[in-house]
Amino acid sequence: MTVTAGMDGAELERLLGAGRREIDEEMARLAALSGSLVAPELAAPVEYALSTRGKRLRPILCMAAYRAAGGQVSDAVRRLALAPEIVHTYSLVHDDLPCMDDDDLRRGRPTVHRVHGVPLATLAGAALLPLAVHVLTEAGRELGLDEARRAGLVVELCAAAGGEGMVGGQLRDLEAERVRVDGPRLESIHRAKTGALLVASLRIGAIAAGATPRLLDDLTAYGEALGLAFQIADDVLDVVGDPDALGKVSGRDQRLEKSSYPALYGLEGARALARERAEEAKSALSGAVSQELAALADYVVERQR
Repeated sequence: MTVTAGMDGAELERLLGAGRREIDEEMARLAALSGSLVAPELAAPVEYALSTRGKRLRPILCMAAYRAAGGQVSDAVRRLALAPEIVHTYSLVHDDLPCMDDDDLRRGRPTVHRVHGVPLATLAGAALLPLAVHVLTEAGRELGLDEARRAGLVVELCAAAGGEGMVGGQLRDLEAERVRVDGPRLESIHRAKTGALLVASLRIGAIAAGATPRLLDDLTAYGEALGLAFQIADDVLDVVGDPDALGKVSGRDQRLEKSSYPALYGLEGARALARERAEEAKSALSGAVSQELAALADYVVERQR
């Protein structure tokens, strides 16, 4: 992936396309090896989950942050960037289960539990988290990072995935079903559920490249605003998006009576708030001039899937 200054929409699409192809190739290699990395009974559902294609936003952000910190992306960096995507995949496998959102379709394919059954899907999802840590530490070793820095990357990933991050946010999201919540509470839910892993993706890439504390602060602020912009846009797409483009059934939030930004602010109000958060994300880049990251902030609110 090569970053060009003054990036327009066509250039961004080429950049995203190249990034997705690179990550899909690395993920396919990992999926093919999954039989040697997890229990034999879990190899098929784990491979199925890993081979389901998506936007790959988290690894793309990880690689963009690596570049913003002055690094050159290599195969080892791409493998490093797989780690947050594997955690995201685990969250989707569990999110789709009957005890959660009970979805039949994910990324244009039947969900893991519809293909392999609930018990194996549940265990395969759980197996993906330690797999992500393994991939992260091995990639850090390939990059020549010392033990302390590799351990720091693991802390970033696990904190974002855990009770104060994605899992905690998911719990608060479930608690907010059939309950009217205000703006600050809704934002708190999604800073954890969605934003924490996006922030970690950026920080992992930047830390691996030896970013300065100032750059890390800027990327953290960027990621926090970007996470909210992404979630608001996701809520809007759940109302107005094309299911074929989304790769999943739309209208899920309304069906489950979830607290969402369109429900709280209306469609136009939610769209305006998504744009406001994207502008906040770009403003945070004052100390990290990156046309790529600025363009990605626009992408998350303009996307159609």
